[in-house]
This record gives sequence, C-alpha cells and structure tokens, in this order.
Amino acid sequence: MRNYWRLRLSSVGLCLFFLSASAFGQLEPDKTKKEGYYLFPIKPGNRNTLAGTMGELRSTHFHTGIDIRTEGTTGLIVLASADGYISRIAVSTSGYGNALYITHPNKTITVYAHLEGFYGPIAQYIREQQYQQKTFAINLFFKKGQYNVTRGDTVAYSGNTGSSGGPHLHFDIRDENNQPLNPLKYGFDEILDHTPPVAQQIAVKTLDINARVEGQFGRKEHNLRRIGNNYVIDRPIEVYGEIGIELYAYDKLDNSRFRCGINYIEMEVNGKKTFTQNIKSFSFDELKDVYKHMDYKSAVTQGQKFSKLYIDDGNELSFYQTDQRKGKLHLEKTGIQAVKITMIDSYGNKSHVDFILDVKTPTQLVNGPVLLKENFEVMDNTFVFEVASTNKGDVVLNGTKRTPAYANNGKRIYLHDLRKELPEVLEVDGTFKTFNFKDKIPPGRDYRYYNNRMDVHFTKSDLFDTLYLQTNYVFDSINNQEIFEIGESTTPLRKSIKITLKPTNTYNKYYQVYSLDSRGNPSYERSNWESDKISFFSSSFGQFTLLADSIPPTVVPLIINKNDLKFRIRDNLSGLREFNCYVNGEWVLMNYDYKRALIWSEKLDKTKPFNGSVLLEVIDNTGNKIEYKTQIN
Repeated sequence: MRNYWRLRLSSVGLCLFFLSASAFGQLEPDKTKKEGYYLFPIKPGNRNTLAGTMGELRSTHFHTGIDIRTEGTTGLIVLASADGYISRIAVSTSGYGNALYITHPNKTITVYAHLEGFYGPIAQYIREQQYQQKTFAINLFFKKGQYNVTRGDTVAYSGNTGSSGGPHLHFDIRDENNQPLNPLKYGFDEILDHTPPVAQQIAVKTLDINARVEGQFGRKEHNLRRIGNNYVIDRPIEVYGEIGIELYAYDKLDNSRFRCGINYIEMEVNGKKTFTQNIKSFSFDELKDVYKHMDYKSAVTQGQKFSKLYIDDGNELSFYQTDQRKGKLHLEKTGIQAVKITMIDSYGNKSHVDFILDVKTPTQLVNGPVLLKENFEVMDNTFVFEVASTNKGDVVLNGTKRTPAYANNGKRIYLHDLRKELPEVLEVDGTFKTFNFKDKIPPGRDYRYYNNRMDVHFTKSDLFDTLYLQTNYVFDSINNQEIFEIGESTTPLRKSIKITLKPTNTYNKYYQVYSLDSRGNPSYERSNWESDKISFFSSSFGQFTLLADSIPPTVVPLIINKNDLKFRIRDNLSGLREFNCYVNGEWVLMNYDYKRALIWSEKLDKTKPFNGSVLLEVIDNTGNKIEYKTQIN
C-alpha cells in the first residue's frame, strides 16, 4: 500500500550531510546512544539552534525535551523522526497546545508539541472527532497499524500553540515507560556546540541553627569572576557548621542567545566528591521536585534559579550521587576547604568554579550587611528575628527571655527552633507583637486544619517538608473586601491543597475566589459555593479574596464571510470558560489562541460555504454570557 505521507528525504543527501558534519557537535562517547536512528524533525541536514534543553529548570517543572527554533515563524514542515505509528494526538489551549506522539519499534516515543496543525488523513480524522464531540480540546489514542509513519514523513507543521512563548518545536524522546531522555545524546549534528557552561553566582546557605556564613545565619550570594572558561571567587568565604552550596549557572549553545540547562554538575571539597547531579532521565511524577532542587524563594522573588548542590529535605529526585551527608557540608574544624564545581554540557564542554571556604568559630559580633530581608523570617526550621540595639529591655518570646545569637550593625539577631515551639508573642521593651503561626504540619500525612475563617486540607502527598502554617484574616473596610492569608508564597507545594473559606459578608452568585499576587493583581481560582462556604484547590500559598464578575465577555468580529469566521474574545476578570459557534444551527469548530485572544473557524467540509444565521456564545467562569448574532447571505 502506498504511504500517504509526503516530503520524504533523500538518504544520499543525508549521508553526505552527516559525513561533512562529523567534526561538529561531538558527544561523550560512553553516553551516546545509537546515532542515526532519529532524524532531526525540522529541516534535517541544515544547521539549527535551540531555545531550550532537556533537564532545564523551568518555573514549575524540569523541561522534558529540546526546543528547536523555527526561524521565528510558524508553518515549517515537521518530520517523523523515526519509523513507527502515531499513538496519540492531544489538542489543548494550554501546555503543549497541539501535540503529536509517535511510538517506535524500539519502544521509545517521540513527541512534537506547540504545533500549528497536523498533516494528512489524521488531520481530517481529528477534525471529524472535534465536530463529533463538539469540542476544540481533544485527546485521542491510536493503536499500531492505524496511522503508520516512516522516518522522514511529514506529520505536522510547527507552531506557537499552548503555553509556548514564541514559535518553536518542542521535541521529546521518551523511553517505554514514558520517561524523558536527552535528545542531544542521539547524535543530532544540526546542533553545533563548543561553548562551555556559564556560571554567574554561588550562594552559601546555613542548614542548621548553629551554622553561620560570614558570621551570620541565613543565605548569602557571591558573584563569580571569569577567568577564561572558568570562574572564581577572589576571597575566602567564612563559614561554620552545616551549610549548603547553591549554583546559579546555565549552558549556552553556539550561535544562540538562550540560556539552557546543565545536566551534569559535580562538586568536590578538598578533592573529595560530595555531590553529583546527572540528569539522564526522570519521571513525570518527579517534575514538581524542581521546587526542592532549586532555591524556590530566590526563583519566586528574584527570578534566578539556583541549583542546590545537596539533597534538601523532601527532595525525592533520583538523579543524584552524594556522600553520606547528601552533599551537605558539616564544617566545624577550623581551616581551609577548597571547593571545585565542575559543569559539563551534553556535548562534553566543561567549565569549573573554584573558591575557598574558611572555617572559623563564629563570634558574637559581626560586621557586614545583615542577611535578613525582613525583620522576621522563617528559614527552614528556624524562626529568625531582629531587635534594634537601642532597645535596652529584655527580649521575651512566648514568655521566655531570649539571648541573641549575634549582633550586627546595631541589630541583635535571635534564632528560634520551630521544631520545639511555634512563636506566639514577642515582647520588647513593653511592646508586644503577636504572630500568626497556627500549626505544625508534617509531610506524608493526611491533615486537616480548621479555624473560624478557613479550613485547609493537606493530603499525604501535598507537602515537601514540615510546614509551619501561618494564617490570617484581614477585612479591608475601605473596599469592603475580605482577605484570607494562608502560608507564604515562597513555600512550595508538591500538589494542590483544598481550601474552604468561611466569609462573613454575604455574597451573590457572581462572587468567586481569586488569588492575589504581590502587587494585588487577581487571578481566578475555580471555586464552588457550599451554603455560606466556598471551596477551591490551590497549587500555591498566598492571599485570597472574593470578587464579583458580573460583566459578560466581549466579542469583536474580525472576519465574517462565506469562507471564514474570526473573532477576538476577552473577559475582564474571571476568564473564559467556553464558547460555541453555530451557523444555521450547526456547530462550527473554532480554534482558540488565548495568547492573542483569537478564535477562528475550521470547516468540516471546506467546499461548503457558510450561509445564513451566525450565533457565537461566549461564557466566562462566573457564568456571564454574551451572544453575538449576525447574518451571512
């Protein structure tokens, strides 16, 4: 039977290309899989660059594949990377957008995502299924023999759909267990890389209440100075006790401005390995552990993703090798400790970071900037607070007189072990301050917290580590607005928690829950009223409030004729829930790009013109509905 896929490539041309390119992009020989099995899916045989690599740290997950650049445009031909069959098609407004999965005889799976569209008979089948199910978003699975493909067949067109930040092709290679593998280990000579990884900063963090960095408790960042392809810190860093090292670094490929991930990082102290990270693969169940792999607070507040060169509590990732202390450095014996960090990218390019730790017994008086970002902070299991030295009276926490850990620049710094007791009341010179710590919640257990303003339900898989829960209720009398504060936004969650709010105001059906960012901007949280309580699931801690969205969405017609329908649709607050378009009472498939707020028609029968009445219904998440009507003659 003749294969229906088009644009097959000349095997002779490919051979010539790879012979001429064999001097470029060489991989570590002991790490390389069988080269030549997989075809580069975009313009094979032509030099290309990447905008992202497998294992790269993203805001909410590890990147699972490579992002292949598509000349800043959409519509480039996407080729099947190897023989096999199309096993899945997924169409979504978010995430991968339009995605195609091919299963191969060697049991691996290749994934092609953010596509503009699909090619061949399967494209027609998908469109038929969308019409049959009357939905744009769809998820279809296929068996071997239904849609077979041969290496080099056209299967789709590159795009910018879903959560893509610009035109490109996301490309995965996964093993038979659906775990991502590093595509750059498979000999793609289209990508040239002689550029070693780049390091910018080192952070040193205290991991124990008795530990110090530069005489203080906390976390301190140090800029690196470049010497050739390597990096140094010019002066020793004074430390004591149990500390952790973090690295802010990235990889750059030749002729690319993008900052990519580094799969292999190794740390030695005085010539002895303490930590190795080697990201060859990982489970999708582990993606959220990126929150413990990196310093989450720095990522949230500064946008910088520091990799921890130790295994933090709650981190269950499996691609580390460490010493018995899990990479944490226990330094109490005074003297010099030489630290070397080695970074190796997928092509074997290597760079180093070298610096000295000077272990010194801490003193009570410290010079230098205070490490605290606020007057009161929670750092792991320690509650840290400062008191001005001008305060002469006793410092009393929970009824017990406290002694400062050290003094610095006119401030006394106090450290309190949260594992022993939660802070309630602080008294300084007759002035009292109360805290909002409510409960100590262990990970790995089903746990429910209740008070008169809110309930929070944690399942056994929601928390990475022990949570010292803080809650607060604020009533803004000026705006007549209730604000519910639950935890801190800089504390990560592995999974979403169920929250039930118990408001005191009376609300109508248009009120729903919204989370508030640091600037007070609201984001809709899908919620349900249960009598006078409202419940929702949240993937993060922070501030929540109730707002009313009583304004219907807006519709702006852009194109309306016998061949095409195109509209711009928006909502002012809660966001869009659904839309449906009908021509003469018959449902019409409307593609949706939320980034451009556009919907446009795709006919089932392209030869049949639109004619008669047009009805577009758009509904937001609060249930507000708008109907746009017109006529095509």
